[in-house]
Order: sequence, then C-alpha cells, then structure tokens
Amino acid sequence: MTVRSFRELVERRGDELTDRIFITAPETGVSLTFGRYRRAVMQFAALLEGKGVERGERVAVVLSNGLNAAIAMLGVMSAGGVAVPVNPKLKGPEIAWLLNHSGARLVVTDLLHQSSLAGAGLGDKPATVDGCEKDNPYALYPVSRFEAKRAGQGDRLLPARDDTAMILYTSGTTGHPKGVILSHGNLLSNAGHVSEAHRLTSADVALCVLPLFHINGFVFTLLAPLLSGSAVVMPGRFHVERFWHWVRDHRVTWFSAVPTILSLLLSHAGPAPADIESVRFARSASAPLPVAVLEEFEHRFGIPVIETYGISEAAGQVTANPLPPLVRKPGSAGLPAGNELAVVDEDGSRLPAGSLGEVVLRGDNIFCGYLANPEADREALQEGWYHTGDLGYLDEDGYVFLTGRKKELINRSGEKISPREVEEIIHRLPEVEEVGVVGLPHRLYGEEVAAFVMLRQGRYLEAETVRQFCRKHLAGFKVPREVLFIDEFPKGPSGKIQRRRLVDVYQQITSLQEKEKRA
Repeated sequence: MTVRSFRELVERRGDELTDRIFITAPETGVSLTFGRYRRAVMQFAALLEGKGVERGERVAVVLSNGLNAAIAMLGVMSAGGVAVPVNPKLKGPEIAWLLNHSGARLVVTDLLHQSSLAGAGLGDKPATVDGCEKDNPYALYPVSRFEAKRAGQGDRLLPARDDTAMILYTSGTTGHPKGVILSHGNLLSNAGHVSEAHRLTSADVALCVLPLFHINGFVFTLLAPLLSGSAVVMPGRFHVERFWHWVRDHRVTWFSAVPTILSLLLSHAGPAPADIESVRFARSASAPLPVAVLEEFEHRFGIPVIETYGISEAAGQVTANPLPPLVRKPGSAGLPAGNELAVVDEDGSRLPAGSLGEVVLRGDNIFCGYLANPEADREALQEGWYHTGDLGYLDEDGYVFLTGRKKELINRSGEKISPREVEEIIHRLPEVEEVGVVGLPHRLYGEEVAAFVMLRQGRYLEAETVRQFCRKHLAGFKVPREVLFIDEFPKGPSGKIQRRRLVDVYQQITSLQEKEKRA
C-alpha cells in the first residue's frame, strides 16, 4: 500500500477494513475496529484543529500505552501536527525541558498523568487537553465521545509525505536528549520495511508491550500492523505474570521485545501455557541480545527469536534476521531491511567483509536531522550517509555483527575492549540475568574493565567465579578487575542499560564501602 501520510493510511484502512478488529485493550476487553479507530482518530484531529493546531505545529503527548495513546498519536499527525511523545515517568523539570526545546504549544494527557506535569512549568502554554471525566482517571476523550461529535469541515491542507510527523527525543550519552525529526515518509517507509521483513499479513496479531513514546513500540507494533491490516493487543504496560495469558487468550502471532523482557520471561514467568502455538516469532531490538538468552528462550518456549537492529534516527528497524526456514545467525543483527548499509573506516571508505568499522546508513527511512542542533547534524549526516556511531562488521553473507558503540569502547593501556564481548561471556553463566560492562578510570591503565551483574532470583555467585570464567574465554586484559552485584540496572525508556550511570553506581557503592570501613 502506497500512501502519502498517516491521515490517508488511517482513512483507507478504516474504509477498506471497516468491521475488522484493529486494536484491543486486554485489561478491559475493549476493542476498536478499523472503522471505529478511523472515526476516533479523525474526531480527535478535528478537536485539535478546533484548539487552533495548525499544520506543522508541535503537540506533546504524555500518555501510557492504550487506546487513548494510539488515538492521540495518530490524531495529532492526521491533523497535520507534529507529535512529540513524552515518557510520563519523567519528572516535571525534565518534561519542561522537552516542552520548551520542542516548542510544543499543546499537551495531550489524562487525569492519570496530570501529576507528571506538576512542576513542568507550562506557564503561558495554551490549555492542556484533558477533557477528563472527574471520576475516571483513564478517560481522555472516550471513543463514545469522539463518535458523538461531528468531524471538522474545511479546506485545510492535508499532511504530505515530506511533512514532519514526529519529534522523538533520544536519551543521549551526555547532556540533554536530542530531538530526532521524522517525516511521514520516514515512518511509513520503515513500517513497510518491518511488514515486509516479518511477512505480516491481515491474519497476524501483534502484542505491543513496549511504550509508544519509543520508536520500537510505535513503529513496530502500532504502525506496521496498521499498514499491514493486522491486529494489535495493547496492554497499558508489560506485565511478566500476564504476558503468556495475553498471548494465549488473543491468539498472538508475534511480539516485539527488548532483551530485558526476554530475560524476565525466562526468570520469572514460569512455564508458558501449552496452547501458545499461534506465535510465529518473537523479535528482539533496542539493545544487543546475548546469544545465551536467545538460545535459552528458544529452547524453553519453542519460539524463534528474530534479532534485529534499530535506531530512532532510522525510524526504527535497520536490519533483521530472516524468518525460518531461512538462515538466522545467533549474535548477528541480520541483513539490511529496506535501507542501504555499509561499514566504513575513519576516512569514510568502505571496508570489506570481516573488517571492523562504523556502521553507516542511507534510505527513505533516515531522519531529517536533529531539532536545533546543527553541530550534531554535521557529525551524523555526511555525504548522504547517516553515521550511527555503532561499530560492527559484515560477514561474507552480508549479515551484520555489532560489537558496540564507538564512545563505549574501553581503552586499557591502548588495548580497545568491546563491552559486548565481555558481556556475552558472563551471560553464559546460568546464574546471571543481566550484565553491563563499562570502563572505570584507572591511574595506571587509563581505564579498567568493570562488570555489573544482576542475578536471577534465588541464585548466588561469587565475584571470583565470574573472573575465573572470563579467564577461560578471554584474553587477560579483557577480564573484569571489578565485579559488582546489583539489584537493578539504570535504563532508558527503550530498556537499554545506561552505561554512563553505572560509573555513578560504582562510585556510590565504593563510597558506602569506605564509610562502613571507617565506622
């Protein structure tokens, strides 16, 4: 299907698949057909137009997953506005910075999340759109209220493929996040790539447990099903105890996850129900998937895991392993999926198979630039290619293997160490649920390797056991000098471990240990 904008997509799907179920909230059992979803989105777009939202105007959306969020996001875009999704777990000052930087004039929320806006300094920003029933914290603009209104009429210019549809803020390694500018064309292109790579059809049912304020949840498990005419089951959030019940009860055929979710399902969910044979595959994205986790998940649940590689600046998916029976390579992020990919050296020259370098991309899905950040644009966008900052190599078959971020390499006495290589080894220990490896400042070596380990429930492990295991599989300079056990990892909204904060965790632990020694 070729469409120019999300308004056109929503309208065409609503007209062609009027009575087919599109989206379901499993907690309440409420479902919307494509026809009802179309009416709700268009009514919300008309409401925004009535609030004075014009083409290209930015509207912040502060909502958790659910029918409201799915309606609001597409409603903003269908009105010609620019959606600025905001994590409702952010604190007031953090939201204030995003609102000010994005220039959002309007904020869409509900009573459940209005407290998130406390301290956000809305100031002279026009009204927060809440429209809530005072006795219902989940009500935004219920579907019944949408359908009771008449859609706005007028000669407004419809959104075009090159118009900005979304500004998505990514958590940077330093300082404030960067606003990634994505057009209707960028997002539609990637949704098409996802649908093609995973062979989505109208018979599919996706389970969306990743937040819509992140590219993974929004493109893969909302836009791709909408484009392919398939269905979505969208709970308010991931819940490890309910996960397999949702899969069973709604005959889910695929789901998108991050490695943390797969690890939690292995550690906490117990055996899966017997009748989950509807699932064709699980996809993993947003962070490297340890081979040990992939293999254990497939063995335990009998579900093929498709490892992929995606980034916000590419509107989502970049590469994907093929579906069975084609070759999937554990440890690889797969083959380019709809865009062109190369590995280059420091001078920008292409490298042959097997040579390590920086991954660069180009294609219709690549973003338009960063909001108000020309320096970042110059660094990232060079001669038609997007420089990802990710290190990796291509094998002889064209499969991509990622080894880490350029900025995350550990430099120990001139030896460059990939954190992922060390993490893969430690993940082989059956007691380990998650691991993060970073470089700590060291007086003699410049940096020293440190491993932060979270154990599975009820398991025990000695730091020296970890080091001994690493010595069997790694060169001596790669073996972690420090091994620290923690209960929880600091993570961003995509579920990716925030390595820079692990250094702070180390300092907190060592400071506490020093105080205990002096006591």
